[in-house]
Amino acid sequence: MPTFSLYIVTDTHYFANCLGASGPAYERRSRTDQKCVAETGAIIDAGFQKLLDDEETQVILFPGDLVYRAEKQSHLEFIEKLRRLKAAGKRLYVLTARHDYCNDGNHPCGFVGEEEVPAEGTRRDELRELYADFGFDGALSEHRETLSYAARLTDGVRVLMLNCDGDSKDFKGFTDDQMAWARAQIEDARQNGDYIFAVTHYPLLPGCPIFKLLDDAHLTDWETRADELADLGIDLIFTGHMHMQSLTARTSAGGNTITDVCTGSFVGCPCAYRKVTFSPGQAHIESFTIEDFDWDKQGKTAEEYFIWRFDRMITDILDAMADDFAFFTRLFGGPEKNKKLKLPVTAAGKLLKRLKLRTVGRLFFFRVDPSIADRLLRDVCVEFVRNVFVGNEPYVPGTPMYRAVDTLCRRLSPVLRPLGKKLGQKDPVFSDLRAFLLSLIGDEKQLDYEATLPVGVWKETLGGDTP
Repeated sequence: MPTFSLYIVTDTHYFANCLGASGPAYERRSRTDQKCVAETGAIIDAGFQKLLDDEETQVILFPGDLVYRAEKQSHLEFIEKLRRLKAAGKRLYVLTARHDYCNDGNHPCGFVGEEEVPAEGTRRDELRELYADFGFDGALSEHRETLSYAARLTDGVRVLMLNCDGDSKDFKGFTDDQMAWARAQIEDARQNGDYIFAVTHYPLLPGCPIFKLLDDAHLTDWETRADELADLGIDLIFTGHMHMQSLTARTSAGGNTITDVCTGSFVGCPCAYRKVTFSPGQAHIESFTIEDFDWDKQGKTAEEYFIWRFDRMITDILDAMADDFAFFTRLFGGPEKNKKLKLPVTAAGKLLKRLKLRTVGRLFFFRVDPSIADRLLRDVCVEFVRNVFVGNEPYVPGTPMYRAVDTLCRRLSPVLRPLGKKLGQKDPVFSDLRAFLLSLIGDEKQLDYEATLPVGVWKETLGGDTP
């Protein structure tokens, strides 16, 4: 049966080290970041070599955030890496996103000693020309205002590359004019018997229920656009931004389902990328991670190094609760605004640093399995957060950790039940907080890395029927 494969590589966040990537200023910035920065060149080179090694798969899609913070030099050096792929016969289709141009959230700079040294940035209106050779010039159609385009990947298969910069401020999503253009592209594909799927940067669907509460974790009008795209016949969309591995589906009132496949950052734990193989009626998705790269990893494996980078970011925040209230509250409006919280925050931080799960069990009158009893509560909390981003959360029913968290939630039911009732008025998913919390630590479906999804079928040249 004929098949067609492609790769998804997102959130490469390449940084040109010649701008400065060492010293105290760099360390301060690096410690607050999930993704690697100075290491990006080495990681990308290693990952791109894996793509080159696959001589059968020629198409690679990039859903955006190509560089770190809009540095012009980072773009120029990253483009040279893309040209290496293209010279080997790969066909590249690039989307840009908010990290790729100067805006209120991006201040391009290098890190030299104690200083952040301003660097030349990139305007949004420069991106089309910079990446013209990587999807734009060969497009079937463009929506130039939003840097969106449609392309034919192979006979019978098209992609809709939907930029979601919105207004580059509060609104992240698709304009009405952009959606009218997209609707025309979808209709044209249907009339020609082609299967069409979509790519955008921000998740169309929140990859985790709690991310519904975070404005930066999904498109602004995600529910409306998800249903609209599903009803137009888009059943599959690939996204990035959240640096997480997730697979999330939603069915519209019209009975049409769209699946959002969010891929982790290429340069941040778990440093993932995906291979998608289409055959008539289905898409098989498998994931890979960067297994090694040329860097001083302090004796760690690549996987250990990425985990260490991620955990350090969260651990620093939790430790600051106990030891550096000013640093901790800068994340939430500053120490002055939150000064009334200093005593309880500091007490909670000190407790997290020394409390073991065995002690938690004793406090709430239940026995913790010996295999996890000596783990620090702080370390467990860090792992829970990391697992949400890494995907396939492992603590499912039957595991000692699941039993411990389940028992703790039951002991806390006098607090969780009324709180859930109140939160459930805004979103039913929060009405049962025990079930909600357990869903964060264990995913019984285990589809975040590998899945086979039913999708629309296409031309008889690929063995399918015209929709």
